[in-house]
Amino acid sequence: MQKRFLAVPLLGLLQTLTAYGGAVTMDMDRLLSLSLEELLATEVTISTQSKQSLTKAPSVVSVIGAEDIKATGATNLREVLQSVPGIYVRSNSFTNRPQIIFRGATSTHTLLMVDGQPFKDLVWHSGIFWKGLPTAMIERIEIIRGPGSAVYGSDAAAGVINVITKAAAGVSRSEVGLRAGSFDTQEAWAQHGGNANGFAYNLTLDFSGTDGYNPFIPTDSQTSVDGNYGTDASYAPARARYGWDNRDLRFSVAKENWRLNAGYIGHRDVEVGLTGYLALDPRTQGDDNRLNLDLSYDNPKIAPNWGLNSQVSFRYLDYNSKNGFFERPPGYQDKDGVYPEGWLNRLRSKERSLGLDLSGVYDGFADHTLRLGAGIGRKDLYALEQQVNFGKGPDGQPLPAGGPLVDISDTPYAFAPEESREIAYLFAQDEWKIGADWALTAGVRYDHYSDFGAAVDPRVALVWRGSEQLTAKLMYGEAFRAPSYLELYSNRGATSGSADLDPERSNTWDLSFTYLPAKSLKLDLSLYRLEQSGLITTDASGQFGNRGRNHSLGLELEALWEAAEGVRLAGNFTVRDDSEPFLSSNTIPERSAYLRADWAFQPGWNWNLQANWYDDHPRPPKDTRNPIGAYTLLDTTLRYAPTPEWEFAASVRNLLDQDAREYSSRRLPENLPLPGRSLYAELRYKF
Repeated sequence: MQKRFLAVPLLGLLQTLTAYGGAVTMDMDRLLSLSLEELLATEVTISTQSKQSLTKAPSVVSVIGAEDIKATGATNLREVLQSVPGIYVRSNSFTNRPQIIFRGATSTHTLLMVDGQPFKDLVWHSGIFWKGLPTAMIERIEIIRGPGSAVYGSDAAAGVINVITKAAAGVSRSEVGLRAGSFDTQEAWAQHGGNANGFAYNLTLDFSGTDGYNPFIPTDSQTSVDGNYGTDASYAPARARYGWDNRDLRFSVAKENWRLNAGYIGHRDVEVGLTGYLALDPRTQGDDNRLNLDLSYDNPKIAPNWGLNSQVSFRYLDYNSKNGFFERPPGYQDKDGVYPEGWLNRLRSKERSLGLDLSGVYDGFADHTLRLGAGIGRKDLYALEQQVNFGKGPDGQPLPAGGPLVDISDTPYAFAPEESREIAYLFAQDEWKIGADWALTAGVRYDHYSDFGAAVDPRVALVWRGSEQLTAKLMYGEAFRAPSYLELYSNRGATSGSADLDPERSNTWDLSFTYLPAKSLKLDLSLYRLEQSGLITTDASGQFGNRGRNHSLGLELEALWEAAEGVRLAGNFTVRDDSEPFLSSNTIPERSAYLRADWAFQPGWNWNLQANWYDDHPRPPKDTRNPIGAYTLLDTTLRYAPTPEWEFAASVRNLLDQDAREYSSRRLPENLPLPGRSLYAELRYKF
């Protein structure tokens, strides 16, 4: 892997910008130093798109700030989310991309947003080469555990995550940083904010690269095929290579009620590790580019009793497998013959989308706040190129074994056709303050998709502030997930699309309590019931259809205790029961726990210790392998700030070097090993 870092140029750039614009010198609020009362008063927008305190928000909401993230030594969003009750981040064997799972639902029922805009794509959901997000660019994360389609539309069925970047929120103090660690991991970042000619601007840059943790795979899916045909095509035993380089650049400029946000994420030389068939692939490397532009206007007092928010957004995304994915390794043999170069799938595709969103807030009625909104958008999958040497050719006839690459672009046999999707929606929401202690939020959203039809999603939430110590919430919401392009149109490989698909549906009841038995202790209890229907699964022939159902009951318990001055303890416990425990998403543990301790034992010093415990991974009935037993992952970080400008930190992940594994199908007999013990060191300098 080649790594190109710009630490010295970034430092020079920051010095130039600081001299020109003047860096803001005020320190940001440190989440770890906030009292419980201040934490509960923290305002979030994810529940209703209006600012509300955590206690009043009509959802089960978590918020994680930048200082809280930094204290744990987390380097990536995936590590941060493992601390949230009800969330499990699965490592996918193909490219090792993270899949965020709420409450046992599939990752496609999770809506991930960055600065309020959906991160998903048309085909691969979060992206075939997605690797999460670097934590250095995150200002805060707001999370809903439960449905959000009444506000956000598709995919917000089991949970919603909004990552607010420092560029969008505002950089309070300029900073440069470096990090290095295990697996030849290196990272450099820079952040700056200032003012010039009446414009406020913010800039963040992050460059990173790693060789990946490269788990050892003794046997893969090709091993058994070799045994059947007497071949020696498998690369096993060997290591799955998961190296990659990343660049993340974000810029924001604002004046009065206007703001322009621009962002770019690019991955280079992404190694896939294992193919979709779970065969080792040491050769494939891919690239992608993701660009966003958002122009927004926000005026809370555009007229008496009226506020207005509008946004025009543009997205661009491209994927390039370069030399191609080796679906099967060179020398692979099946009933049709031998493939000297293996099954080769060379792929390039591009997506673009354009959207307009409008919403207005009216507060002219006593005790009511009305929000009305509408939006339109168009998403295009275009410039798709695909060449293969297996399966069907452009004429629909089987390609001969061992033949050359054949172009199947713009044919019915490409993995997905060049298609467009048009979306329009309307929503209405009323926040009604019934009395001094009661508030009712009710809303409904109507979505229309050009390729499958409409969906209507209501929600209602009743919040009771019984006392300063007790808050109770009762919530109901419905949600949907739109079929992906692969599910609608694919006609290649083991699966085939169906144009008659309906959206997946879900409804959820939530009952939550927040209780403060003392000024130093906060307890949260959430109970939920999740019903899913019309889940899109494949039949014996690989045809997609609305066939699946699932019913989950769960409990999420959280505690936060300020044990002494400079000492804070936190933890949570999750238990879930699924009616369909052998859906692909439900091979994750039904019980998990998280514990965290922070100790500021000397001025400038902080020690963090956190542990994630996962119970056994369930197995399908016909899977006779040894089960993946319970395990605990222990991480620790020591941070030292000798001056307001300098910070140093050292972290150890998986301190006890546990043999942790991710469940995978029987094609990978030993399942997917997760990273062992790893060490990281970082330094930061603030202007």
